[in-house]
Amino acid sequence: MRRLAVLLVAAGLLVWLAAPALSSRPFVPRAVEFEQTLDTSRWKRSPGGTWRSPVVRAPKRFDLVGLRWRRGAPAQARRAQIRVHDANAGRWGGWTLMARDHAGGAGAEPVWAGGADAYQLRLGGRPRGLQARFVNATGTATAADRLSTALRRGAHSALVSIAGTPARAQTPMTGSRGAPAIVPREAWGGDQCRPRAAPAYGAVQLGYVHHTVNANAYAPQDSAAIVLSICRYHRNENGWRDIGYNFLVDRYGQIFEGRAGGIEQPVIGAQAQGYNGVSTGVANIGTFSQERQTEAGVAATAELLAWKLSLHGTPVAGRLTVTSAGGPANRYPAGRAVSFERIAGHRDADSTTCPGDGLHAQLPQIRARAAELAPQFAFAAPTGVVSLAAADPTLDFPQAAQLSGRVTAGSGGPLAGAPISVQAAAGSGFVTLARATTNADGTWSVPVPTQYSRSLRAVATLPGGALVSSPRVQVQVAPSLRLRAPQRVTAQRRFTVSGSMRPRRAKVVLEIARTGADGQMHTVARIPVKVRRGRFSAAVRLRRPALHRIRVAYAGDGRNGRARSGDIYLRAARRR
Repeated sequence: MRRLAVLLVAAGLLVWLAAPALSSRPFVPRAVEFEQTLDTSRWKRSPGGTWRSPVVRAPKRFDLVGLRWRRGAPAQARRAQIRVHDANAGRWGGWTLMARDHAGGAGAEPVWAGGADAYQLRLGGRPRGLQARFVNATGTATAADRLSTALRRGAHSALVSIAGTPARAQTPMTGSRGAPAIVPREAWGGDQCRPRAAPAYGAVQLGYVHHTVNANAYAPQDSAAIVLSICRYHRNENGWRDIGYNFLVDRYGQIFEGRAGGIEQPVIGAQAQGYNGVSTGVANIGTFSQERQTEAGVAATAELLAWKLSLHGTPVAGRLTVTSAGGPANRYPAGRAVSFERIAGHRDADSTTCPGDGLHAQLPQIRARAAELAPQFAFAAPTGVVSLAAADPTLDFPQAAQLSGRVTAGSGGPLAGAPISVQAAAGSGFVTLARATTNADGTWSVPVPTQYSRSLRAVATLPGGALVSSPRVQVQVAPSLRLRAPQRVTAQRRFTVSGSMRPRRAKVVLEIARTGADGQMHTVARIPVKVRRGRFSAAVRLRRPALHRIRVAYAGDGRNGRARSGDIYLRAARRR
């Protein structure tokens, strides 16, 4: 009996370990993150001024590593290099130059290590306040993780073999409008890197090419883990809403969906500071400072950009002039008109060496190939119209905007079942606030709660994937103002009025009027009152005995319209 109990416990443990992999969905190990503060007291300085660390043992095995340091660190410390020790092969890799933080922060962009257990650093200046941050996306961080991952991977392979269903991680998706094969987010573990906020939409007028700065000696099956690691680092360490790139391409020609929001949508990424709202970003997985991208990688990048630019009605060849939105990493100040190739390198827009000399030299080749491929992606102009109307364009908070419209085909007939996205202008792009679907007669309606005044549009997805937008509709939202005051007071004595405001703004104006000899109310005071956490109060003194009217008003700004509370009438009596 004891032996049977042991066997049952062991079997139960194995089932528990294997359970997360018992699905036909692709098996993706659980990613983990950790960090390490570095002791820089034993670093050595070379005659050339470079500071070199001793070998540093990481707390766990890691697949990706980036650096952060105090903002007071010297600028030359940003020229960081790293080499990592492969835990499986037992050997050191070459030195890799770490790219400067694309957001202009105090750190260096992460580098793929692929199962390393130690590392060594070189910096151009004395290290201060240095911290390494790691991601492991292959389930190999600890010995227990490695055992669990091996069991689960074996269980998944066995299930797929028995069921005869290929793992979806190996099944790319193809867009409805002739997109190249693209590995979807779910296949590389995107459910472990859910966006912090809803996607924002802009326009796609050009494409920026990047490299991810990691060792080029990775296997095709490593690419999904690389994408997941980068996503986790961008979201959790950089504090971005999602992975920065719209797409990623590996050296084997595999294309990966990057930032969430739809491969056919003009999703705003974080690929080129100052120009994200008018572009799409394609990162090539690897380091191409000297080495060039492979033939397969170049071909995939060209095909992807030919499709993506054509999809949005953008020419592949030629130049475009756009206005810089500025930013610390931008080469150009805000407001300057800048001319770019339709397919440009990240370094053309921002202060970086990305995508490396090797890949940047291949951009003419990518442009030429994309121009050859573009005619096959020549989409017909959208044949449909979507309308948008607001039942009441002036709202009182918390009243929702009641929006409606109709979608018709080019022939004028209604389009049933068409997806609708109601989007609000935000910065240089749009964010989706609500979704609807057209009825049999092509009509649609949806309530949209909003705290602030909005510039809204409706975007309809037509059969075949074409997108059409309605003209914009402006909706003004007046704040809710409530006021409390006594009904009877004594002249010359102070009393308190108070109230609330939603949504919160910085201040309101207290308006006091008094009955004159003509029997009419005349304003005698306007007092600014600060609003703190949605509440306000003020001490008031009425100088003369008379009937008074008190109310608070808000003048309006770019986020909310004008508003006024209800009137409170009170009589100031003579002092006794």
